[in-house]
Amino acid sequence: MRLIIAEKPSLARAIADALPGGGKRQEGAIVCGDTTVTWCLGHLLEQAPPEAYNPADKQWRLDRLPIVPDTWQLAPRSKARGQLA
Repeated sequence: MRLIIAEKPSLARAIADALPGGGKRQEGAIVCGDTTVTWCLGHLLEQAPPEAYNPADKQWRLDRLPIVPDTWQLAPRSKARGQLA
């Protein structure tokens, strides 16, 4: 089995059209025989919001800025959750 990750859906369709085995569209991917072609949707991840580090930072206050965590967390963008599943 092979996995090809394209930059965007239109490129994934072009790649799938060039592969043997037809192209069966599934949720977030195109399967062509033993090859699966999927795509990204711009930025899949983004910085986690301040409240992910400390619930008290949900409401920003000037005296608590800057918010600089020891370890940065990434969270899936809402539009990209399906591509990461």
